[in-house]
Amino acid sequence: MATSRSIPVGKPLRRDPAFLWLFFGKIVLLVVTIVVVYAIYAYLHAYRLDWLGRVYVKLLPLTNALYSLVETYFPEDVKYKIRGAITDDLGQRSLFLLLLTATVELTLYSVFKLLKYVVVGSRRA
Repeated sequence: MATSRSIPVGKPLRRDPAFLWLFFGKIVLLVVTIVVVYAIYAYLHAYRLDWLGRVYVKLLPLTNALYSLVETYFPEDVKYKIRGAITDDLGQRSLFLLLLTATVELTLYSVFKLLKYVVVGSRRA
């Protein structure tokens, strides 16, 4: 006995974006993040050096904690190489740029997702 099955007609199946399209989006996000972080850092360095100094002072305890972590737990031959990377100014600048990059990337990603939601809408079934 043959039964006929009917295929429900409704919304077409939604396919996920291709890998290359997603990869391209991440590359664009990375490039925009680098440009924005560079612009912010250049502005702070040129016009708001006092703000930059204040941030460096706030990051000094974290730099000291990282320095003591290296001194305590790393072998002697590694300590020498890492000490140069976390000196007073370089360590605070590196930490500041890492935190600034993370903040800018999270902000840009959130804005992109918000714009996508507003323009495209919520099409999830």
